[in-house]
Amino acid sequence: MRVIITGGGTGGHIYPAVAIAERLKQDDPGIELLYVGAKHGLEKEIVPAKGIAFKTVDVAPLNRKLSVKTLGALGQTIKGIFQSRQLIKTFKPDVIIGTGGYVTGPVVLAGAMMGIPSAIHEQNAFPGMANKLLSRVVDVVMLTFEEARTQFPVKDKLVYTGLPIREAFFNTDRYEARKKLGIETDEIMILTVGGSNGAQKLNEMMMGVYAVLKPYHQLKCFHVSGNRYFERLKTGLEDGTYDVCEHFELMNFLEDMPTYLAAADIVISRAGASTITEIIATRTPSIIIPSPNVANDHQFHNAKVLDKNGMGLIVRERDLTVSLMAETIKDFIANPEKLNKMRLNCERMDIREALNRIVDAINALSFKHKD
Repeated sequence: MRVIITGGGTGGHIYPAVAIAERLKQDDPGIELLYVGAKHGLEKEIVPAKGIAFKTVDVAPLNRKLSVKTLGALGQTIKGIFQSRQLIKTFKPDVIIGTGGYVTGPVVLAGAMMGIPSAIHEQNAFPGMANKLLSRVVDVVMLTFEEARTQFPVKDKLVYTGLPIREAFFNTDRYEARKKLGIETDEIMILTVGGSNGAQKLNEMMMGVYAVLKPYHQLKCFHVSGNRYFERLKTGLEDGTYDVCEHFELMNFLEDMPTYLAAADIVISRAGASTITEIIATRTPSIIIPSPNVANDHQFHNAKVLDKNGMGLIVRERDLTVSLMAETIKDFIANPEKLNKMRLNCERMDIREALNRIVDAINALSFKHKD
């Protein structure tokens, strides 16, 4: 089988694509894979390092408002479609899979126009304009969240798969994780994560929250600031600007996310699709603050999946205050049964078979091509 995989721009689009590629290679060592990314996307660093064949096309973000910049982006996109057609003619794929990002549009559209069986994977509970449009021309639309079904016009193409994440998120034992991080049985661990780039308001607000929670000596707090804000917070901690909990650790980036999530009693986080899936997989009670700076407010729709299933709470950034967050955490400390209920609700979610479902959908498309 020959497969083109495309997706880029952010890790939320790239890592699921890489996970799919690696699983396909594991199942069939003879498979031929080609990853098509954008010339200036993050994927150009990540994908070749994984040993996956990689090519690029021209692409630029399209803005709905007409301007010189929009016309330039449209020209780039049209150029990307022709470049994609040439790559497809040369590689001759049986299937094309898109996982999102601006590069997905030209590649998947070119393939569909050429009659190549194609699919897109929608990561968010509320899909963007590009995937809604592509859903009309592809054969299959794979969904991370069932809640996205109502947003697509062609229902018979929709298949629930879930989002592929590392097995470590499912397999990391909570007891072993807490032992590794030095968390005692009677201690409460709070993990704050603002996304890979960090979140300024979340960073600043949580410094105030940690000050309010200072009398709670059983707390162990781990705060991931993101690279942009790390030095500022570190300086503030050193010069006394921030007066935080007794057991507090500041990190700019977290490599071993499965261990920290599994060990945590509460995670305070943004609501990217991968993050939501990882929280469910590790069965971690959560307070979710969706980013207001994303298209279609899709992080809020992702967070609603946790909220409506009793796995976490949503706090809108516009409502976020030190007092509200501190009181919410105090309530959880005083009522640990609420956290236990959230863990049980996470266990009921059917997300572990995502890669199996995705591979099944791809294989079915490949058989269609051969027929």
